[in-house]
Amino acid sequence: MKDDKNKRIDFIDLTKGICIILVVISHIGGAFSSFDSNPIIACFRMPLYFFISGIFFKSYEGFLGFLLRKINKLLIPFLFFYLTAFGLRYLIYLIAPHFFNNPVRLSELLVIFHGHNLIGFNPPIWFLIALFNCCILFYIVHYLRKKHLLVMFVLTTSIGITGFILGQHDIALPLYIDVAMTALPFYTTGFWIRRYNFFLSPHRFDRYIPVFIVIALVVMYFCSSVPGMRTNHYNVNIFRFYTAGFAGIFMILLSCKLVKQLPGISYLGRYSVITLGVHGPLLYFEQRFLVSHITGEWLLAFTLLVCTLLVCGILTPLFLKIIPQVVAQKDFIKIRSNN
Repeated sequence: MKDDKNKRIDFIDLTKGICIILVVISHIGGAFSSFDSNPIIACFRMPLYFFISGIFFKSYEGFLGFLLRKINKLLIPFLFFYLTAFGLRYLIYLIAPHFFNNPVRLSELLVIFHGHNLIGFNPPIWFLIALFNCCILFYIVHYLRKKHLLVMFVLTTSIGITGFILGQHDIALPLYIDVAMTALPFYTTGFWIRRYNFFLSPHRFDRYIPVFIVIALVVMYFCSSVPGMRTNHYNVNIFRFYTAGFAGIFMILLSCKLVKQLPGISYLGRYSVITLGVHGPLLYFEQRFLVSHITGEWLLAFTLLVCTLLVCGILTPLFLKIIPQVVAQKDFIKIRSNN
């Protein structure tokens, strides 16, 4: 890890890399369905992303500056991957109408406004909208930390509980606001972990990391479930959901802290927004091609995983060089800092 808080933390990139690979695996399905439905893996996969985002929270020079930066980092990539995926799908449909099982209509672009319906042409990118709303929620709450820390803690917890209860009663708020509410405790914990820095930096307690990992796994074994964060639907009580989520987060973070980095995986993790936005449409076309050439279920699943990660790895430097403004690496909306 680098001492300067503005510099990257090597094992966080590795953590994000492992997490995005798990996300890709979950969308491959087939032989990998057992991984996706495994509670010990599923319980931390999406909560971890909210937690890591909280680690890198900065209030900047005020709400407008913060808002513009989050638009650049989250909404611009969302719009790019959303519109590009649909545009590609629509173009292919015009050229070869029978390529898709169902007609492709322009009305599909409105799917994001229909509760938590699946974005069929690029399912994974719902997360960028939910994370944007979670960032805005925390920005409002975090002002209480200096003079009303207890109030901030109570409010954060209350918002998380409210989001969870909304899910239990099948009440869906627009644009995944309810998901952002449920995820707020994870995001907030990431903020406090970075603020005090005791977990992220080298520490004398690091020698006990294997013990902590075992404890976390035991907790996950008894508490974990398969949360449906996109739909904000959970099949366990709130205590088990958050306990397993936090246990899984610290388990994977501690494991990655021991390893520090794995070049290929860490690279994907550093620019995980690209893999997040690309792999959904990519998998659709790969499956259409490979399913007729590979008969073994496990061979097909592994081939899809390897091909997808390789293509994402090849596309990442191209995106960074050609269009960094739409993949959160440069500002799309220019911001003049008051600092």
